[in-house]
Amino acid sequence: MSDVLWEWAPTGGPTAAAGVGPTPAGTPRTAAEGAEETPLPPVARRVLDAVRAGTAGALFPPVATASPDRRSLTVTRHLAGVDDARWLAGALSQPRFAPLLHLWELLDRWCRRAVAEHRDVLAPELFTVTNAALFGPVSAEFFVSCAAGQARYTRRLAGREADRCLRFLDIFLRRLRRDLGSGWPEEKRFAGPVVAVHAHGEETHNGRQRVLRLDLAGGGAVAYKPRPANGEVLFLAPGRPGRYGSVFDLLNRLPDTSGPVRLPLLRCWRGRGRDRQAYSWQEWIGPPAEWGVIRRSGQRRLHGARLPHRHAGDFWHRAGSLTAACFAFGITDLFEGNLLTGSRPEDPTPMLYPVDLEVYFFPVRRLSETGLVMDPVNGGHHHVGIERQARWCTIAGPLEYLRAGPGEGFRLCRADRSWTRRDARSVVTDTRGRVGYGAHLTAFLRGMFDVWTLLCTERARISRFVQRRCRDNLVRVLARPTVDYLDAVRHRRYSGGGADPRPGDPTIRYGTGELAQLRELDVPYFVRPAAGGPLRRLGPPSSRLRTLPAGTRLGPDRRPSPSAEVRAGAGLDLVGLGVAIRDAVEYVHPDLPATVLDDRERGVSVRLTDAQRGEASFDWPELGHRVTYVWTDEVVRLRLDPLPSPPVDDPDPDGPDWAGVRRQLLRIHRLDAALRSRLVSGPADPVDTRRLETLTDAAVDWLDEVVRAHGWPTRTRVGPTASEAASRLVQHARLPVTRHRAYLRLVRAAADRGEVPRRQVAYLTDALRVRQGRPQVFGTKFVNEGGVLMPYPIESPGSVDQRRREARLEPLSRYAHRLRRRFPLTGAEQP
Repeated sequence: MSDVLWEWAPTGGPTAAAGVGPTPAGTPRTAAEGAEETPLPPVARRVLDAVRAGTAGALFPPVATASPDRRSLTVTRHLAGVDDARWLAGALSQPRFAPLLHLWELLDRWCRRAVAEHRDVLAPELFTVTNAALFGPVSAEFFVSCAAGQARYTRRLAGREADRCLRFLDIFLRRLRRDLGSGWPEEKRFAGPVVAVHAHGEETHNGRQRVLRLDLAGGGAVAYKPRPANGEVLFLAPGRPGRYGSVFDLLNRLPDTSGPVRLPLLRCWRGRGRDRQAYSWQEWIGPPAEWGVIRRSGQRRLHGARLPHRHAGDFWHRAGSLTAACFAFGITDLFEGNLLTGSRPEDPTPMLYPVDLEVYFFPVRRLSETGLVMDPVNGGHHHVGIERQARWCTIAGPLEYLRAGPGEGFRLCRADRSWTRRDARSVVTDTRGRVGYGAHLTAFLRGMFDVWTLLCTERARISRFVQRRCRDNLVRVLARPTVDYLDAVRHRRYSGGGADPRPGDPTIRYGTGELAQLRELDVPYFVRPAAGGPLRRLGPPSSRLRTLPAGTRLGPDRRPSPSAEVRAGAGLDLVGLGVAIRDAVEYVHPDLPATVLDDRERGVSVRLTDAQRGEASFDWPELGHRVTYVWTDEVVRLRLDPLPSPPVDDPDPDGPDWAGVRRQLLRIHRLDAALRSRLVSGPADPVDTRRLETLTDAAVDWLDEVVRAHGWPTRTRVGPTASEAASRLVQHARLPVTRHRAYLRLVRAAADRGEVPRRQVAYLTDALRVRQGRPQVFGTKFVNEGGVLMPYPIESPGSVDQRRREARLEPLSRYAHRLRRRFPLTGAEQP
């Protein structure tokens, strides 16, 4: 079948062939020579003026050509200039485009009314039919319907399409006005009015509604999500002192179990009306500061996150934690576009953010079912959330485009291949050019292990929190891939609406519930309560949930969703992580630098036989065990071994039992972390305060006896975690300055020998300076100033980041944002 849907030239030439009557879908359409032209109304002339001025943008399909490798399509420009306006004027004069002109007139009439009613919440210049950012998607789609569809069908569709579009905008404006007055974030960047609105995507739901991006006068941006599934509120919302905002916020604040856990958070909130379940607001995540060109070819440039090598490992540790959390909670559909690399003004640290979290509590069996990675054996498309190659192609893009035809005309063509992208938010590389986590596998796996041990250890508490919070949440039930639905919608638009939509794959059979929405040119949308219940969908006017008949089924997968077992954390045991680890390794196996990887600093060891067979070991010093996962392509096994004691460097046979010292330090660390977490997450409890002081005083007296007799507990003696615990104990203890200075001398000497990290010297130096009332050197100590954690005065602050780099510490601004997020509005000094 030809990819040409319609073509026209302004003069009788090769494209001006006879015959303008209805033709089968997919047959090229041409203009009749000498066909009667319709005088253009004023609104159409304004659109043509915008084309001449080059401001019409996406009101029409883009002009595109094949990429140099012929594998994708590349947008070269949009219609702009005098010549394009002349061609467009001739095309719009044809009778087939009368419905599009009528649509513009209805939109223009609404704009005149809206500018008078809503100028206080939206900038008046937004209310114009030539605003391509807002009206581009509906205008371009209707241009295609008029050109490629049957005239009688498009005439009927014009009024209905305009009515649905304007009803959607009226509902949006009513909600915006109401919510701006109550429940809106108080940060200056979220202050109104709205100065720009962008309508997104080829995918519409619930009466042709679209996701909107709002740019606010305060400098921030917000997404308006007109759909009921709102997993972002359940998993990603930040909290406030004394109250957890979401599941990820809870996990971030719990004491570490086997290592640090840091999951992404973003501002997201429901509306205030009775229809609050039908929509939500969400902070817009922009690219991180580490953004640049990651691939070049001729004139083409591909931009993505490009991380310094020293920070890439920490990024992939955080990404590994997110991956394991998504696997644990059955979060799926995290393909390209639904998972973005970005940062927030409150936290400039680059992270992976799930920005379209609608499908969760799904009983995933393989990591690839989350959409984060691809299954190399069973296949699937490579447009996943974490890409391992910087490909040019993207899963997104318009369904049709314009191509230069013979003479001065254009051809409207079906997009029969992928589009070339300029920005790749799902591709992350380091400054050495290595894409994905293959070169940082041990960090990624450690992140998976650290969040999984936390989930297992705190399973009961997390399960209670989830059960309590999910009562008002809805889960999307995705019957089949969205691409199948888009193919069916496109077929219906081409065929003139006279037949039920059919996908490219004739074996797919849609149910009546799906067909009803496809006939409206919507992608079918169904939900269930996150706590379980009947299948539902939104009904007009897109604010009321309707229950579908009992027994209604969607799609070929019979696994129940949402799953009560997943919601309750039934699979949260150590064994359950093994499949995800195997799949994560298999996905990046071609990118690994070696088949044996030993990361002593992170306590991870990987040994691979091939892509399907291997093992990964994780040191868990807090429990004194090494956890090893051994796998083949068919089975995963778990092995627990005692963690070997660190080598003793004290030749004295009567020296201390360093294994016993390590166990005691780790015990002190766990108790200290638990008590300190309670103190900083809410109002200070005098009982907890006294317990913490008693614990610290007794512990430091015990440590003093060990150090006086045998020296500082270095990482070669007690392991890295216990050695850090000793340093942290000294920082928190109420010590005389002379005693603190003696400890600092010991730690500095050990650091010079490579037996402790340089950062321990930095922490103890700043703690001593603060105790003496002097400015700190490295900026590791913070105090509460007006409810915000601020650095204690710093000596020579202009060069503090240089000193921090020498001590192997992150930049001060990044550390400050991380500290404020973990300890919001607390007066406690934190290392």
